Amino acid sequence: MSRSDSDAGLPLLLEARSLSKSFGPTRALRNAGIELRSGEIHALVGENGAGKSTLIKILAGVFRRDGGIVLLDGKEIAPGNPRQARELGISTVFQELSLCSTMTVAENIFVNREPVRLGLVRRKTMERAADDYLRSFNVQLKPGDTVGDLSVAQRQIVEIVKAVSVSARVLILDEPTSSLDDRESRKLFQLLLRLRDDGAGIIFVSHKMNEIFRIADRITVFRDGEYIMTCERAGATPDEVIRAMVGREISQVFPPKAARMGPPKLALSGFSSLGRFRDIALTVHEGEILGLAGLTGAGRTEVMQALFGYGPKDSGRAVMGGKTLRIGSPADAIREGIMYAPEDRRLHGLFLGQSVAMNVGVSSLRACSGKALMSSAKESELARRMVETLDIKVNSIDQEAGSLSGGNQQKIVLAKCLAARPEVLIVDEPTRGIDIGSKIEIYAQLRAFAEKGGGVILISSELQEIIGLSDRVVVFRGGEIMGEVRENLSEEAVVALMFEHAQEPGAA
Repeated sequence: MSRSDSDAGLPLLLEARSLSKSFGPTRALRNAGIELRSGEIHALVGENGAGKSTLIKILAGVFRRDGGIVLLDGKEIAPGNPRQARELGISTVFQELSLCSTMTVAENIFVNREPVRLGLVRRKTMERAADDYLRSFNVQLKPGDTVGDLSVAQRQIVEIVKAVSVSARVLILDEPTSSLDDRESRKLFQLLLRLRDDGAGIIFVSHKMNEIFRIADRITVFRDGEYIMTCERAGATPDEVIRAMVGREISQVFPPKAARMGPPKLALSGFSSLGRFRDIALTVHEGEILGLAGLTGAGRTEVMQALFGYGPKDSGRAVMGGKTLRIGSPADAIREGIMYAPEDRRLHGLFLGQSVAMNVGVSSLRACSGKALMSSAKESELARRMVETLDIKVNSIDQEAGSLSGGNQQKIVLAKCLAARPEVLIVDEPTRGIDIGSKIEIYAQLRAFAEKGGGVILISSELQEIIGLSDRVVVFRGGEIMGEVRENLSEEAVVALMFEHAQEPGAA
């Protein structure tokens, strides 16, 4: 998908040189920069905290730079807010989506630029234009759908369509596929390639090496707030890029798989919910990481939420240690020894405005209590132990969770789950939007938990992650289990079950 070296002659569109930015004593950027050509997809990579988000927020007008220069078509620019950036032709899709959940898809796409006549919004004109954009993206969404009713993946698509609709010359995408499955990602890539071929310059921020090497023309690496290198995608390897990102050799991304698995840890049977999933039966064993694969909407998350008491089910039985579990709420699930790390850590996994200590201890109230009341000393002791165990980078355990990087936020979610000492740990997209170094550490923690006799259920849209980490993979489609793969576990075997007789993209 990437272009050849002959495209080095494409005109320079955007250039950032020697950028610096500090937040109090913290230096987020120093001597950082990037060059973007017209008609190229330029990947920007680095670990969390490398400065990628700070750079794109300067380009998007969210932050003002302390030093350096930004040139567009050779002329210096300094957008003071995102609207000024859009007027200059720079449109950004941030990892934290900015949609209004109570508005429709069309209203979100055209927010603050609705077509009007005689002071009134021309709603039919707006919805027709929105429908044209949605059709070009080949997604099954309607302009009148309320955004609050959409899945995370569908909201991401609306955000991207919104950015594309302003005819931006520079399109910046921060982890755009973090909540998309492989099929949806391919649709996005097709759109990005069309935009590139029409002359747009695209900065593509991603932690997924397979995506970067699939779609990027060039790659720029940041580390610790500094520019490290730029290379042509065609002349580089993933190992070289990872080495530049982390500043060290990475011998193995995924830990060794289970040498053996113990007896069944948790068994589900007859799990059904009308219109969501039906007759689900699966078992996770002691010492096993069980992967659940499937396209977005296949039913994996819905089944696990029903097990955890967070989502509805019409029927179903869960047995652990010979005991039928009675779970009507997440509190019941936690008491029964089940913990769930949700897909959206910021919305459902953390209290962003509360301390690290509070977030770690919130699911371990009994362990953090004195004779009658919560013990802040016990809560602090638990938090310090988990921060050390998971190597979470914090200034103190009193720091707000929302101020940490994505990787460290995800580690806090995992710390909260592990602190409760569960028998079964469900992790839904556990490495979404985090860097390779944090991914490796989380993979090691999940394997360590399994090796101590726990059972892990892994939901992931990244096939490499599912294949690399799981001992066995169960494939969902349309709310049903299509089969499982253990021997000869490969992407091809999993994809064959995911897509066999599946509806073609864009079909009714």
